[in-house]
Amino acid sequence: MYKHLNKSDIQKLLKLPEDYSVDALLVMGTHHKPKEYPHLYEALEKLNLIFTEETIQDEFFGDIKSLLINGKRIWFDVAYGTAYLSEVAHIASMLGSKANILLGTCGGLQTDLNTGDTIIPSSSYGNESSTRMYERDNQAFVYKSDINLRNKLKESLAHREVINEGDLMTVQAMLAETKEDVENWSKHAYVGVDMESATLFAVSNHFNVPCAALLYVADNLIKNELIDNPAYSALAAQRMSIKKENYKIALKTLLS
Repeated sequence: MYKHLNKSDIQKLLKLPEDYSVDALLVMGTHHKPKEYPHLYEALEKLNLIFTEETIQDEFFGDIKSLLINGKRIWFDVAYGTAYLSEVAHIASMLGSKANILLGTCGGLQTDLNTGDTIIPSSSYGNESSTRMYERDNQAFVYKSDINLRNKLKESLAHREVINEGDLMTVQAMLAETKEDVENWSKHAYVGVDMESATLFAVSNHFNVPCAALLYVADNLIKNELIDNPAYSALAAQRMSIKKENYKIALKTLLS
C-alpha cells in the first residue's frame, strides 16, 4: 500500500537524489496556482532574499516549487481543499520538513470579526476524511497547531490590532453549507470555517512536524456578509494587501 512508501521510495518516485531533503513547506489554500506565484516572488523581493528555484514536475504530484534560500530548501504549493494538500504535506514531512505553514482565508463565524482580521488557529475540527486517516485514534477530530510556531508568526504581526487564536472548522463542501450549519458552528465558538487547516495539522502531527496556519477573514457568514455583498468587493484591495504581507511573514518565519 502507498502508506508503506519510505523516504527512499519517494525520492525515486520524484527522481530526486538520495541526499535530497526539504526544510519547510508553505502552502496557499486556494486554486489557480499561476495567480499565486507573483505574490510569492514579490514577497521574496521585498525581503531581499536571493534564491535559486527548482521546479519539481511529476505526473502525479504536479508542479511543486522548490526554493533554495540561505542554505534551506522551502517547498511552495497551492492547494484547494485537502486531497492534494494531504499528499504534498505527507511528502514534504517525509523528506524532512521542520515546519509546515498554511496561508489562506476563512469565513468568519463570530459577529466581532471583520474582513481582514487575522486568524492563527490553535486547532481545527476536521469535518473531512483525510484527517481521520492520519490520526486514527483521535475520536475528538480536533487537530492542533504548534504553539511555538504560532508565537513566531505573532512576533512579526504585533502591529495588527486583531489576532484571533480561536478554533476553526474545516469543511470541504462550501456550497453545501447551510444557515443552520453556520449558526451551529458559531454557537460552539468556532471562529471561522476553512477548507485546509485541519488536514495540514493532522498530517504534520502524524510526522511530528510543527505546523501553523496564518489566515485572514474573507467573508463573514454569521453576519451574512457573503462574497456577493458590495461591501466585500469594496475591501478587495485591503484583503490583497494583507495576503501579500502574510506571504512575507510566513517566509520570514520559516527561514528564522
